[in-house]
Amino acid sequence: MEREMPDNSVVVNLNQFERSRRGQVSAETLSILHGSRDLLIEGATRALTRQTEAMENALLAMAERAPLLETRNAYYSAQGILNRQANELLSACKDAYYKSFNDFVQGRDKTATPDLSELSLLGDQDFEITLAVDKATARMHFNCAEELVALNARLARLLGRTELSDKDNPLAPRPLCESLLDGMSGMQLDQSVRVVLLNQFDLVLTTELAQIYQSVNRFLVDAGILPDLKGGTKSHARNPASATGGAASATAAGNDMLKMFEQLAGSSGRAAGGGAGIPGFSLVDSLGQLQSGAMMLPGGLRFELPMLEASVIQNVLRSLQESPVMKAASPLDAVLVDAVAMLFDVVFDEASIPDRLKAQIGRLQIPVLKAAMLDRNFFLHSNHPVRRMLDAIATLAVHLPDNETGNARLDAISEVVSRVLDSFEQDIAVFESAAAELETMGAALEETLEETVDVSLQPDIAQIRQSERAELAPVIVHDFINRALKDQSVGDIVREFLRRDWAQLLSQDYVNEGEQGAHFNSHVETMRELIWSVQPKVDMDARLMLVRILPGLLKRLREGTVEIELPQKLADRFFANLVILHANAVRPNAQPVPLPDITPEEIDDLMSAPVEPPAAAAPEAKPAPPEVDDEFTQLARGLGKGAWVEFHYDDGTFRWARLGWVSNIKNTYLFSDQDGMNSFSISLQRLADKLRSGEAVLVERKSITESAFGKLMNLFRQKLGHA
Repeated sequence: MEREMPDNSVVVNLNQFERSRRGQVSAETLSILHGSRDLLIEGATRALTRQTEAMENALLAMAERAPLLETRNAYYSAQGILNRQANELLSACKDAYYKSFNDFVQGRDKTATPDLSELSLLGDQDFEITLAVDKATARMHFNCAEELVALNARLARLLGRTELSDKDNPLAPRPLCESLLDGMSGMQLDQSVRVVLLNQFDLVLTTELAQIYQSVNRFLVDAGILPDLKGGTKSHARNPASATGGAASATAAGNDMLKMFEQLAGSSGRAAGGGAGIPGFSLVDSLGQLQSGAMMLPGGLRFELPMLEASVIQNVLRSLQESPVMKAASPLDAVLVDAVAMLFDVVFDEASIPDRLKAQIGRLQIPVLKAAMLDRNFFLHSNHPVRRMLDAIATLAVHLPDNETGNARLDAISEVVSRVLDSFEQDIAVFESAAAELETMGAALEETLEETVDVSLQPDIAQIRQSERAELAPVIVHDFINRALKDQSVGDIVREFLRRDWAQLLSQDYVNEGEQGAHFNSHVETMRELIWSVQPKVDMDARLMLVRILPGLLKRLREGTVEIELPQKLADRFFANLVILHANAVRPNAQPVPLPDITPEEIDDLMSAPVEPPAAAAPEAKPAPPEVDDEFTQLARGLGKGAWVEFHYDDGTFRWARLGWVSNIKNTYLFSDQDGMNSFSISLQRLADKLRSGEAVLVERKSITESAFGKLMNLFRQKLGHA
């Protein structure tokens, strides 16, 4: 059941929270992404293959017209690459794009943020190649603008984002151009040759890419991704106030509050017969006496407040208002006392601040009142030292677990409060130093917690990542095998072995280590060598190469079959057939030796020891309930590392948890407690459900005094309205 939050709450207003941009990648989503990726890169390489001869002719003509020898050589070199190595070049470009796309899906940045201390000016060649990419990207984008708008919208919907820019779209022209260059770099081509080739590729793709993007859009529409672009493409732009505007607004609000104080003082003075307090009596001076114990009133009366203890929450300013002291005070002083008393009422009502911390704040009531009366800037500026100190104490609430560590931190806060009580007379700088000390304490605790969480969550993160890889393994492995077999003349024996048996090994590797793992990449390379080894070897160099790699290849294949515990009879039959396939591969211009047929009896015999699925294979996924995509889902998606969430329980208790990690694949959220030692995980949908029901609320660590003053403004307006 949703609960109404008080005006002074430090909990986020969910309706005003910014929507997130991080999406969720499921196995189904990944399959659609792969299909879109293949349509783009296959379409682009087909277009380039068709135009290879035309590009060669253009380069020869340009070389003949080039006035500089260096330029002519670059054109001739690029023409030679297209003439002799076009297939190898385009294959390298495809592989580079596959890698770049996979990095995007896995949430890996292509390049790390540079160290500013190592920055230097771009060299001429670096600038030239950057300029070439910029020009190519701009031309492609101009000719495909309409298609890209639709593609960005559909990909945003697929990834669960509110919007997606070209910069974040792995199917956009820039990632494609950069991958083409990466593929050329992998072939060790000179930079000038790469620029020439990119320009030629650009001329071809500029005219072909719009049609390719149309096919990708049709594929996404067929998959049910945003068939109607009228829904979901609107950009919800935010126009936050500038820092200067925000400060001016806060100052104006403070001035309004002081004006209201004066109006209330005037109206209360008139109601009391125009009194201005007892002449010669200073409430500020008397507060100094009250801070030390008791104060003397005109006429020899003595007044003291109830003793404030660290275990008691009591608004003693209310007692002050009801005391004989206020009869001697001026109407304006009475209004200021009422305002500060209300401030502490709001703080004491704040559910997110634990009682033992409220008690420490409560000890400061008299010094805060005295400071507010000495310096009216207290009501004007949110960065006033007194307000900074109160805010710093309130924000330390997240670092006060109910254990010895939390008690020690509370003692440190108490020492700072005690120093203020002992030393404050009229110098506001006392609060300045106290605020700085508490803010430093909070920053140090946050940094320590960050380090603790980063270490303690590693086992949980590894387990979650492995679980997610188990779900994605069938799609990833299927994609790698399909790409390796694409357009290859490989017999059914090898195809069946790779899809049925070797896929088990790749799945195990992927689940255990991921796509970047050494074993996974080694076994992928073994698969590629196997496919190459059974191709016909028409020249002596290829036959000699087969002779060189065959012992190692067979050794790795046998080790792989042992690792997946392939039944011995199946393994023996595969390797016996492989001997024949290799013999056929090197047999020049002769009828290949046929593979032996398998009788029904032999099939029954082989199948008597069924192949077990890999131990780490993902279980069959159950259909998930439909996800509600509302502001609570977007709020959950928008949470970043370090965010604090308050979880409420049926027994009326609650606890604070800090978000320590979010998976890039399934949006599994990993939270830790206030010490960072205990953790729990929760899914995106489950977290959104808790936010929707009020069982979880996001704690916004904003100024407690600013929230309180917002409520004060409303209360004083009501008073003036009834005055």
